[in-house]
Amino acid sequence: MPASKTRRSAVLALALLMAAAVPVRATTPPTFTVVDSIQPGSNGSYAMDYSESVAFGDYLYFSANDGTSGYELWRTNGITTAQVSDINPGVDGSYPEGFTILGDYLYFSADDGTGGSELWRTNGSTTTIVSDIYSGANGSNPNGFHRFGGYIYFQANDGLTGVELWRSDGTSAGTSLVYDIRTGGDGGYPYNLQEANGYLYFAADDGIHGYELWRTNGSSTTMVYDTKDGASGSYPSWMTPLGSYTYFVADDGTSGYELWRTNGSSTEMVEDIFVGGSNSMPQFLTLLGDYLYFSANDGTNGNELWRTNGSDTTLVSDINSGVSGSDPNNFIRFGDYLYFSAAGANGYELWRTNGSSTTLAVDVRPGVDSSFPSTFVVVGDYLYFTGYNGTSYYVYRSDGSTAERVPFPIDADQYVSCDCYTTNLAAVGGRLYSTVFSSEIGNEFAYLDEPTYVLPETNTTGGSGSAWTIALSVLALVTLAAGVGLRRQSVGAQR
Repeated sequence: MPASKTRRSAVLALALLMAAAVPVRATTPPTFTVVDSIQPGSNGSYAMDYSESVAFGDYLYFSANDGTSGYELWRTNGITTAQVSDINPGVDGSYPEGFTILGDYLYFSADDGTGGSELWRTNGSTTTIVSDIYSGANGSNPNGFHRFGGYIYFQANDGLTGVELWRSDGTSAGTSLVYDIRTGGDGGYPYNLQEANGYLYFAADDGIHGYELWRTNGSSTTMVYDTKDGASGSYPSWMTPLGSYTYFVADDGTSGYELWRTNGSSTEMVEDIFVGGSNSMPQFLTLLGDYLYFSANDGTNGNELWRTNGSDTTLVSDINSGVSGSDPNNFIRFGDYLYFSAAGANGYELWRTNGSSTTLAVDVRPGVDSSFPSTFVVVGDYLYFTGYNGTSYYVYRSDGSTAERVPFPIDADQYVSCDCYTTNLAAVGGRLYSTVFSSEIGNEFAYLDEPTYVLPETNTTGGSGSAWTIALSVLALVTLAAGVGLRRQSVGAQR
């Protein structure tokens, strides 16, 4: 056979094998698998319900009640579900919450029944208290955790300085007060911790200026700007970085709550969107491209979608004409678009924008009734979210143009039921977890695997390997054989 034909045959064989090896994109949504092993029966463990859940390593960590230990720390990978630690032995539970990852450990607050709520950590095998900040039964009640510069920062009360800013590197010796913002034991109550441009920004009250914008790099902690003169404070919130600036929402006492920005040395109002002293109340600041998108009310169009790059602040779209507005909320980046829930002619449904075009992405509940999409999580090629079908809340997935409901095994009786609102969907790699309720199992959790997340494993350890591995092995042999054939023909031609 001529060398050119052999080469074409080899290429064709390679193409066919590659096509056969690539997994077919699923055309129907995967089905949830319900887990009822924590507290079997109708009572339910309320897994993922009491507090937030977090992906740590290959597991999802969450709080759950097995009916014997109270609310304690659990974890699952879908196959194995087990209690991580019974921090407060007995039926009362330790109520772990505030899960934040630093290095090889998961940090959280918990109450062991003796020292009150303090800072704890686990690596999945060993769970220990990090520091007893407030000795005695009261507890320091650490919360508002944020990872920054090799430390976990949080607010806590040591019983002497009041609620102030603390940090920990995971050791008792490395857990300390960062700064006594409000001296005298009353505490500065720092909140809304957000990293931006090498600093940790937050709001706090020093007892003189009211709640204003502060920042720290761990060694130096200062008030950034007194936005509102006097002791009442501007109550900054939604601190979000864009370029060399940190954007935030604050009330200067004259313009109401508007959009501001600072680079640490210069602080200015970005735009007085609702002129005349009323609040435009920007919310949900989210970065897409070179702009920050947010919802705001200019007094004419109601609460609508806006964006800014610092110099140009404009209304992106008047989705619901009139003073009531569309109330856009729950923003998330998915592909080249920003997706969100908004109220238009079809009620609260799923919308999207790329800054140039803003359209209704999916009418999940056709007609004028709302599906109220929320709790957005991106897994593989899909955006998962919860929505209302007129009877109950369910999980849906969308590719951006269509949406389909993800079934539970007993679809007529099982549905999403959770008081945590923003944490009833969580992903660990390509595995999605959700809360589920039925009369048989109560409140529990379920999981599914999104097939578009990754290709099948190529690891052959422990057996003959996956179909993808086998295809690659055959592909290598065919390539080798084709190469040998070509070399032989080449040698023969030279002779």
